Amino acid sequence: MTDNHDAKTTGESAERFEFGRNWSEFIQKNMSPERVEAAKKRLLTALRLPDLKGKTFLDIGCGSGLHSLAAVRAGAERVVSFDLDDKSVSTTRYIKQTFADQANWIVIKGSVLDEEFMRGMAPADLVYAWGVLHHTGNMWQAIANASIPLKADGILFLALYSY
Repeated sequence: MTDNHDAKTTGESAERFEFGRNWSEFIQKNMSPERVEAAKKRLLTALRLPDLKGKTFLDIGCGSGLHSLAAVRAGAERVVSFDLDDKSVSTTRYIKQTFADQANWIVIKGSVLDEEFMRGMAPADLVYAWGVLHHTGNMWQAIANASIPLKADGILFLALYSY
């Protein structure tokens, strides 16, 4: 749960589902080299790119960290992952330390609804938010803020679920 201060500064509801607990359990039970390779292939197929060499990758709402790790394995020059959920941040840090400790990969806590936070992000070639922005309570603002760090010739890749 976020505390009231976080909810006021990000515009998110103080009551929200703790996705990080699910991601932590998922990683503990299901992480394998095959899963990472499959995630990398799906990522590159979705982006219609052969690799991410020379690209910077921003993973909004990183959850388990699997997509960030896939970006690292696809050759991303730099990866930045963030999530509002403490458990997602710690799970992503675990994935980084376990599978890509030497990678140019930063994992931090933050909210896509915090415009100042988003303005502080370095420009990225790829801004990626898979199944996240519609859970913020303010999807349109989240989409607008997600585009803030996007380079002019970059790719904004969003997956939004329909209810």
